[in-house]
Amino acid sequence: MKKNMKKIYSVIALAAALVMLASCNINKEPVFNDSDAFVAFNSAAFSCVETDGEISIPVTLASLNGMSTTVSYGAVNGSAKEGVNFELVDGAGTLTFSPAERTQYIKVKILDPGVEYEEGERVSGLYTGDLKFSLEFKSTGDVAASRQNACTVTIKDIDHPMSALLGDWIFSANCRGEMSRWPSEIAKDESDDHMIWFYDLVYLSRSGFDGWDISYYGIVSEDLTTVTVPMGQESEYTYSNGEHVTLFSLDAEFNEIYDSGSVSATITYQGGKAVSMVFDLDNAPAGAGSGLIAYIPGAGTINYVYGPLTAAKN
Repeated sequence: MKKNMKKIYSVIALAAALVMLASCNINKEPVFNDSDAFVAFNSAAFSCVETDGEISIPVTLASLNGMSTTVSYGAVNGSAKEGVNFELVDGAGTLTFSPAERTQYIKVKILDPGVEYEEGERVSGLYTGDLKFSLEFKSTGDVAASRQNACTVTIKDIDHPMSALLGDWIFSANCRGEMSRWPSEIAKDESDDHMIWFYDLVYLSRSGFDGWDISYYGIVSEDLTTVTVPMGQESEYTYSNGEHVTLFSLDAEFNEIYDSGSVSATITYQGGKAVSMVFDLDNAPAGAGSGLIAYIPGAGTINYVYGPLTAAKN
């Protein structure tokens, strides 16, 4: 009996200790009140197209109970200039928050200079390249500004000289003995107006390389009728052995690869839009009947295609 009483006392003592520990928990939950309220741009970056007209950029007040305050903001010119490429709709540059409206929007009018219209439809504009400006808080009133206290806005230009070529294409060629079709993308270069980038030019997605940064560039002629793709290009992607996926010309017998010279394609347009592309592989460095191969030195072939290599705008 004495032994059992000791056990009971031990259990009571343990329970009391747990109660005391709970009441003295050193890992207290953080308390958030309105003295900790802050205002922030929902995102540090925002992009739009120059023809969007008016855009709305969200700003949110983080407050536990909600509160009323006024925040002021302004624009900072970058390559995009206020009054030329954009205007703030609210000239006063203020946002007013309340407990019921914790998210407000900065409205910006996007200007599209040098535009030409035919029968009310936009047919061309002034090519400026993508432009940027920033929005930032000038004063946050009764609350603090978060680290996300500015937003960089990119205005995307749709008047790129290569705009007729950019976008999604469907390529077709003889791949490993059978005619195949696969989606590809042509993208602009950020610094050279006459350079374009082919993603999946050699049907690399067939070999499980879909999504990897394996792109090769081409140079488009001044009259936009041909594109020339140099051989020996190395992809940005690096294989596990440290080598890049390199583009070569491949002879008809699958014996030799050539890392010099180039391959050209003829571009066909309809109504001012590019519709097709035909590559002249017979004039490639590897000679008549040649193909293209993506190869990793020290590892081997990723994939290869033979002609006719053609593409159609998707």
